[in-house]
Amino acid sequence: MEPPTNTRSRRWSLMRNCKSGLSLWLAVCMFLGEPSPSVTCPHLCVCYPTPMTVSCQAQNFTFVPAGVPYDSQRVFLQNNRITELRVGSFGFGTQVLWLFSNNITWIESGAFSELRDLEELDLGDNPDLRRLEGGAFRGLEKLQSLHMHRCKLTALPHDLFRKLYSLQFLYLQENHLHFLQDDIFSDLINLSQLFLHGNRIRTLSENVFRGLVNLDRLLLHDNRVRQVNRRAFRDLGRLTMLFLFNNSLAELPGQALRDTQGIEFLRLNGNPWSCGCEALPLWEWFRGARVSSSELMCASPSPRRGMDLRFLREMDFALCPLPDPGTLAGSTTRTFSTKTRWWFSKHKPQSQTKGVFEKSSETVKGFPFAPGKTSTNVKYELGEEEALLPKLDPEEYWANYGNEDAGTTLRCFELECPDFDGLPPNSSSSTFSLPLALSLLAVSLNLHLLFG
Repeated sequence: MEPPTNTRSRRWSLMRNCKSGLSLWLAVCMFLGEPSPSVTCPHLCVCYPTPMTVSCQAQNFTFVPAGVPYDSQRVFLQNNRITELRVGSFGFGTQVLWLFSNNITWIESGAFSELRDLEELDLGDNPDLRRLEGGAFRGLEKLQSLHMHRCKLTALPHDLFRKLYSLQFLYLQENHLHFLQDDIFSDLINLSQLFLHGNRIRTLSENVFRGLVNLDRLLLHDNRVRQVNRRAFRDLGRLTMLFLFNNSLAELPGQALRDTQGIEFLRLNGNPWSCGCEALPLWEWFRGARVSSSELMCASPSPRRGMDLRFLREMDFALCPLPDPGTLAGSTTRTFSTKTRWWFSKHKPQSQTKGVFEKSSETVKGFPFAPGKTSTNVKYELGEEEALLPKLDPEEYWANYGNEDAGTTLRCFELECPDFDGLPPNSSSSTFSLPLALSLLAVSLNLHLLFG
């Protein structure tokens, strides 16, 4: 008789063998019952494993080929003749899709809605793609990079980029865009680089870049930009690179650049800069900025043509009127009295004619001055011509004394408040009556006769 211990050992060994055999049998059953992964590849395409890549480039396809494995991570369809992208064109869940250099003319709304994991989409170099429907990119909430360069796009629907919260790179350069709608980029909170150069954009409105709080690079060169709203860049606090060269800019609000607190690289060359008083806000911004900048050559007025706006002297702007404190807080102090500013405001030249004021120390040529006041020589230049300032009637002068800022509110931020030349208390909020004005005029004339 075997010892009990040997019996127990044999039983335990048998149970262990049975258990091992059952595990092996279950594994075989699971392997045989599981469908084998697809190893097919579309006709005329080449497939590569790890990562699964399907390359169907340059095969003269006129539509997206069928049979692309669903687990394909990268699908290359560039350099074909595909003309349309419709709902149901993509029966695979890819991460990278290249469709550049085709003949695409139309993308149906929701055409990419099944590509929920798509991260990169390249539609560039499709010269017949001139318009897009609003929901063309619906469902691409994981998209990080979108290429639509050289497509001859003339306009972008207002909801084209809606819910593309993950987008970081947007390439729209070298199209035919004439304008950008307000809030068109408002959902692109993670956008880092925006390429808009080589279009035909003329204006940048107040809300065109609203929402781009993480934008790092903005390329707008080689457009036709003539006007930039002073609040156009207010959400671009993290911008480090701004290219606006080769446009039609004559002026640029200082406040617009003041909102770009982190700017490091600024290119503004190739613009017809006007370097009269309208250039003061930009000149003052450059005085305090620490930025790598291109040259800013003046195109007007003629005495400053060819000079660099950045290196003008403070005395070049000595006779410029005080800027509006609401648009230019923190500028340098001016010494114009409110009377003088009122006169310049009243006789301001037309906007299409840019003026520059020059002052010398002794002679007087046609500058209006109050009776009994010491005159100053002021010359006003209009392009190539010189025009003397028209004389101001004394009655008109005194009738507005103390009310030069009527209709506006004078606010002093970091500016020195202007000298009111000894106006009586509360005179800034009231007007002088005609008898009082005549009395002051008589007193001034008498003093002039007595003391010469």
